[in-house]
Amino acid sequence: MKSLVLHGKGSSPEKVEWLAKPLHQFGEVIIPEFEIEAKEGVQKALTYDFDLIAGHSRGGLVALIAAALKGKSAIAVSAPSDRRKQKEYLSKFPPGTIQRKIYEDIKNLPEEELEWYPLKYADRIKNALLIHGENDDIVLKEHSIILCDEIRKYGGKCQLYIIKGMKHSPLGQHYNEIWKIITEWVKANNYA
Repeated sequence: MKSLVLHGKGSSPEKVEWLAKPLHQFGEVIIPEFEIEAKEGVQKALTYDFDLIAGHSRGGLVALIAAALKGKSAIAVSAPSDRRKQKEYLSKFPPGTIQRKIYEDIKNLPEEELEWYPLKYADRIKNALLIHGENDDIVLKEHSIILCDEIRKYGGKCQLYIIKGMKHSPLGQHYNEIWKIITEWVKANNYA
């Protein structure tokens, strides 16, 4: 199995090794530098040969859309399902907060960039594993809950796990739980 793993905005391949680690046991894992927005990110992801695509945050958003367009399975951790809803939520935070900085970044994107979001592709997502932090204060867990419901509504398979105590990015104490979830999901879907 060949897996493509995408990091989020302001991150790096090294910082998503926690997401790639359980996939290494099943074959080749590609973790490219991916500091690009959603539209270009999807276009770049589609140039890779992969059986499974995974991503964190914006990387998860790109992974879900690329999986939908390529007919592959996706794993997304803390991914926004609708960037306009994320923007609206983040707009309520005061200046100087990380949430406000992300809001400013999203606000300054071209309008067409906001058209690239997973909910729009829910009818084409065939199989997804969504993992979200219970205490995510950057992308609310409702993004994954709503997306998983939509995927199922259109006949796709979706498993959702809300990780207790986790914020937007997992910490060391969350890794084993995430690795176990991913390993079991990959085996259950006959990728192993």
